[in-house]
Amino acid sequence: MKNIISGIIYAISYFTILPINQGKFDANRQFYKGILIALPLIGLTLGVIASASHIALSYILPSWYSAIIASIIYLIFYGFIHLEAVADTIDGWYASLSKKDIYEVMHEPQIGAIGAIGTFCLILLKVLALTYLFIHMQYIAIIISLILSRLSILFALSFDFHPKSYFTLALKSSVKVSIIFKILFLPIAILNKLILKKLQKQLGFLNGDTLGFNIEFIELILLNIAVIIVS
Repeated sequence: MKNIISGIIYAISYFTILPINQGKFDANRQFYKGILIALPLIGLTLGVIASASHIALSYILPSWYSAIIASIIYLIFYGFIHLEAVADTIDGWYASLSKKDIYEVMHEPQIGAIGAIGTFCLILLKVLALTYLFIHMQYIAIIISLILSRLSILFALSFDFHPKSYFTLALKSSVKVSIIFKILFLPIAILNKLILKKLQKQLGFLNGDTLGFNIEFIELILLNIAVIIVS
């Protein structure tokens, strides 16, 4: 139990900018299981923070402006970490078209122009969707989208990953998703499979960056589904 809690604390400190101090830990199977448990909880926490921010800001700012700020607050609170993965994955996708070493391109410290433009477009679409939902006070829809997008990683771990993706492989070895769970979240499982199968075919492998891209893309899809329903 102690190692699971350590994993939860580590995930919060790594995947958000919340002031959580991480002490010593043993990176064993229980620890990585704690990380996976924490991911949907992080979605819940950040969704509540962003929603509370919008409610508070609405008292002093116009609704549309407070909605934009609340959307950006959400991005800030998870440290843009998955957006970095989006940029690397887009760079890798275009590198595959020119026969470059895809893995090396994705692990360069800088991002390419195409990766930057693609990531900007995704951010723009996400902020627009969040802003629309905040204006219409659809806080539950936002929170559910943030939880389910991170929950998708459980289905993603059924795929094979690049042998150098040590962190992802450690997560994969720590969990096995039950059939009942897959049935309960079948739409997310299907979305997950469609996205990752396409990435795997194009890149030739999957790694941590593609998992981050998957989270962001599924989240964008869910937010826009909510927009369509509300409108």
